[in-house]
Amino acid sequence: MTGRQAIEKEVASYLEDHAAFQDPYPFLSRVREASRAVPAGTFHFVTHYQDVIDGYRDEKLSRNRAAHIEADAHAHSTDDEVLKNARLSAVSMLINQDEPDHKRIRRILEVAFKPKRVAQWAAVMQTITDELIDGVVGKPAFDLRNELAYPLPERIICALMGVPYEDHALWGTWTEAIVGAARTKTPTPETVAAVEHAQRNFYLYFEELVEKRRQNLGDDLVSLLIRAESEEGDRLNQLELLGALQMLIQAGHETTANLITNGMYTLLKHPDQYAMLREDPSLVAGAVEEMLRFESPSHFSLPRLAVEDVAMGDDILPAGTLVLMSLNAANRDPDYFDEPDVFDIRRRNNRHIAFAAGPHFCLGNQFARLEAGIMFKAIVTRLPRLRLDGEPRFKSTFVRALDKLPVAVAD
Repeated sequence: MTGRQAIEKEVASYLEDHAAFQDPYPFLSRVREASRAVPAGTFHFVTHYQDVIDGYRDEKLSRNRAAHIEADAHAHSTDDEVLKNARLSAVSMLINQDEPDHKRIRRILEVAFKPKRVAQWAAVMQTITDELIDGVVGKPAFDLRNELAYPLPERIICALMGVPYEDHALWGTWTEAIVGAARTKTPTPETVAAVEHAQRNFYLYFEELVEKRRQNLGDDLVSLLIRAESEEGDRLNQLELLGALQMLIQAGHETTANLITNGMYTLLKHPDQYAMLREDPSLVAGAVEEMLRFESPSHFSLPRLAVEDVAMGDDILPAGTLVLMSLNAANRDPDYFDEPDVFDIRRRNNRHIAFAAGPHFCLGNQFARLEAGIMFKAIVTRLPRLRLDGEPRFKSTFVRALDKLPVAVAD
């Protein structure tokens, strides 16, 4: 077996089971040095910082075509009209669009994510954060993932949408089924059934919620998106609106929760940086950026389909190839980051791409940064010094997620 073949086999193993690579960064470094684009099964795997940025901008790499392939892979033939519409609404999400639809939908959704609008939600975030911190103050040990990191975005999105907090349990089950259906695997009949069930229920839930809001518009996020229109006067159609609401749940909750969990885990593994942040909480904003770079909440981009041959250095990605771009490899590319494997909350010029790049730069990035910043400031100012109370493991999911984060008050 040649060195190239060995790398290809290792990449295929990594895509099959991320949990087998608890610390994937030495492996990702070898991949980055070996090739600009490594074939692995039906995918090509891209790891260089600039190639990832270029991939987000290249219209020859279609997210929409790949999204349709994913939807078809998880779909049985059916005459169920609700399920058909559910799939269409999922594919209609902003993150699944190419130009010109991507630009049109983004301009409408930007109304809800203007800096002034996000800042208005800071008080809600602070109140919920304080309540969660109150719940663990005085405990000698607790699971930070399940008691702080995951409830925060759940409670915030429920509050902003004006729905009962209990609804997050439904969303969590549905999101896990959809996101957990790894895009790098051939789905089993059981996986297909779970995804169809989740898509159908997401669609019916938001269809009913939107109908209620249309009859009684308020100042909640759902009402805001119903009213939203671009400067050109465009509005979201029904499927686009339902897709946008589902996207806010799937993309907004999981990644923010993992940012907080992975970030705190990294702090605990780097006690000098943790101590520095406790001594100077004004460093929180920079610390969050370094957490995003060092342990990116997502392993890689959503897959893209090459609609034409795409040149990448000496490699050619043939038309019809599915492409995965590794965010956590790109964010440790030594060509763009000094000492990339060093966690430094004072890092300057931190041009990480944890929120993607170009026209696909995450619409909710300010929202996530604000949530995480408020939570980390509360942790380092209101809680005693913490330590790991057992070693968590990263799960084999499409996002980089720990199974738990047990902590205890340090002696």
